[in-house]
Amino acid sequence: MRVAFRLVAVIAVCAGLGVVGAPVAGAADTQPPTAPSNVRVLAVTPDTVTISFTGSTDNVGLKWYVARVEGVRQQATTSPGGTQIGGLKSDTTYSLTVVAVDKAGNVSAPSAPVAAKTAKWTPPTNLRVTSVSGGTVSLAWDGSSNMPQAYRFLVYDAGRGEAVAWHSVTMQRLAPGTHVFTVKAMHSSGDLSPASSPVTVTVAPRGSDQTAPTAPQNAQVRMDEEAYDWITTWDPSTDNVDPAPVYDVLQEFGGDLFAVRYAVSGTTYRGQFSSAVRAVDQAGNRSAPTPSTLVW
Repeated sequence: MRVAFRLVAVIAVCAGLGVVGAPVAGAADTQPPTAPSNVRVLAVTPDTVTISFTGSTDNVGLKWYVARVEGVRQQATTSPGGTQIGGLKSDTTYSLTVVAVDKAGNVSAPSAPVAAKTAKWTPPTNLRVTSVSGGTVSLAWDGSSNMPQAYRFLVYDAGRGEAVAWHSVTMQRLAPGTHVFTVKAMHSSGDLSPASSPVTVTVAPRGSDQTAPTAPQNAQVRMDEEAYDWITTWDPSTDNVDPAPVYDVLQEFGGDLFAVRYAVSGTTYRGQFSSAVRAVDQAGNRSAPTPSTLVW
């Protein structure tokens, strides 16, 4: 009985001290950090902006900051002294804000916005004609100085898409007349540089034929899963003079069509994905492009 009495007494004392029973939970942290301030732009390139800002304070502890670019990009950082935000478009003005996040996940009010304009890509330079023979014209150029690893280059004829290439191209069966070529560098993001300075080429007539072949029909593209490449097929075109017109395989970049392969014989092309096919006769007359249908 004495043991039981002592045990009851000890329990009563401990209860008075708050030791017995489930521990009392501390209040959850619901207080957000203060807003970051003094956001400023340190540097810009055509696809990045580097900012710094004055950090926040929090009653418990900060976890990180998030830089926001008008809903286009969000980037977490722990470095108020210098944070680079990438994946932006060139020659574009963005509004940037920063918020702080504490260890409980509370988010601060945003900082005051700051405007930043990305730089322009520089155009390719030294566009030049390296050879002309009938309807075959070759061009070469030097790359963009601030896009040293361009994804590819797009060649335009009087502002219309003509060919896609790397540093040089040979275009085939061009139509007779004057052609004004320019080149743009294409970034891996799809962003384009301004156009180069133009070069002008005159292609002499090759006979009197001015009638284009009929457009190819039933253009289809499918994946060869074993070889892991694309196969494009189409029905043959007809022409009033040329018994066997050839075909240009086109691919879309930046909303325009460009030749990725000239003068394909027959009605099958194996290689890159194709967006369209056009027929071309010996005189350089071109049919309208026929869009390719993807077949699974």
